[in-house]
Amino acid sequence: MPTAADTVREWKRRMRAREFDRMADVVDLEGYTEICLGLTGWTTGYDVALQNYIRNMVEPWSDQVTTEVESVEGEDAVVTRSHLEATHTGEFLGISATGRRVEWDAITIVKVREGRVVGQWAQPDLWGIYQQLIRPE
Repeated sequence: MPTAADTVREWKRRMRAREFDRMADVVDLEGYTEICLGLTGWTTGYDVALQNYIRNMVEPWSDQVTTEVESVEGEDAVVTRSHLEATHTGEFLGISATGRRVEWDAITIVKVREGRVVGQWAQPDLWGIYQQLIRPE
């Protein structure tokens, strides 16, 4: 059985490679639950969560670069602190595209059971993003 960190690494690799048709063996597609604090409530089902992610954290941004700063593995969870940079090219938090390059930190807790990702709790620094988007030029 892979460790929680092995499972999360493979899941993230498939996400980056857009191998969405190959998720079932690393994700509990039906039972997956997720919340992205400030952007979504609790959702159930990987398809719903993936669509939320694409709408909120992919479509409004271009040239996104993510750096994993720190990762801590538990028996059934992986906590990751990441730093992200992206160009604001679509509506986000009700703000039309500004073309600004912004950066923020995010924390995720990914839960794993029996070698599959079963959920995620995500917290991007929405206040930090918002402040960068509204500041005067």
